[in-house]
Amino acid sequence: MNKLKVLFLGSAIVIPALLSAQIREPGTTQARDAQPAPQAGGIASSAVVSYSTDALSTSISGARVGLGAGDLLEIAVFDTPELTQKVRVNSEGKIELALIGEIDVHGISPDMLGRQIRAKLVDGHFVKDPQVSIFVSEYAGQMAYVVGEVNRPGAYPLLRSHHLADLIAVAGGLSTRAGISVTIKHEGIPVPSSVIDLYDKDENQSNPEIVAGDSIAVSQAGIVYVLGDVARPGGFLLDRRTTLSVVQAVALAEGTNSSASIRKARLLRATGGNRQEIPVDLKLVLKAKSPDPQLQSGDILYIPPSAFRGMGRQTLQTILSGTLSGIAIYSAGHF
Repeated sequence: MNKLKVLFLGSAIVIPALLSAQIREPGTTQARDAQPAPQAGGIASSAVVSYSTDALSTSISGARVGLGAGDLLEIAVFDTPELTQKVRVNSEGKIELALIGEIDVHGISPDMLGRQIRAKLVDGHFVKDPQVSIFVSEYAGQMAYVVGEVNRPGAYPLLRSHHLADLIAVAGGLSTRAGISVTIKHEGIPVPSSVIDLYDKDENQSNPEIVAGDSIAVSQAGIVYVLGDVARPGGFLLDRRTTLSVVQAVALAEGTNSSASIRKARLLRATGGNRQEIPVDLKLVLKAKSPDPQLQSGDILYIPPSAFRGMGRQTLQTILSGTLSGIAIYSAGHF
């Protein structure tokens, strides 16, 4: 009798535990049960559109560009191989498909084209519930052009729409001589060119969207030249600045040599096609007894050696005429 009681109690404990385990762990069973049963023939109830992937796709810009003349499309309808076609968009932006006829695809996305083809197949009673797949194997004419101060200027395909930063990145990034502004010209659009400040804190302004046909020109940074009897003569990029003072420029040139005639410095500046020569008494400037002139892009600060005393303006122009072409260019850094 005691054995029967123990057996009964054990069963009473084990059976609820098993039932509880089945209640707590139904995840996989419920997941399978939750899946809808496939329709007859295994065809889903909505169109499926696939896209070619590309190296330029980024999280910044994922919108797709419209189709255009010259694009090569591979169009397939699931389980209907006779409707699989490979067509190229003609010069008028149209394609010709079996059963459906002519479709104007200019400017529309592959997604929209897939929906249009599906609707025409259904409306024409050709396929009851088609799955349409669009693969763009070649984009023609979807190009943007990057020139100027980038490491790899050239034409780059826009397989999807992109922003300015994306195109500069695929062009190898900015060169060491790049300035702060970019000019964007829009092909076939009667609007003036856009001038973009790359360092604008507003990303909508500094990183606009680029469309097919746009030409992107990255400016060169302004350069000031410090020549003559200095430790490191050369050209210095203004980088993100628009001006540089004489004292700052001399500092970038690592100072003057002991033999320099600092009271006879000259500032050469192009004004209206002519080069203006401005005397600079650097000794007074360094002692803060005279204003520190601001240099502009293209200015040449020349600090002569002592032997230069007494030489005329024509001699200075002759000395500088063949110097600038082979001179080293340095980054000015930041003050």
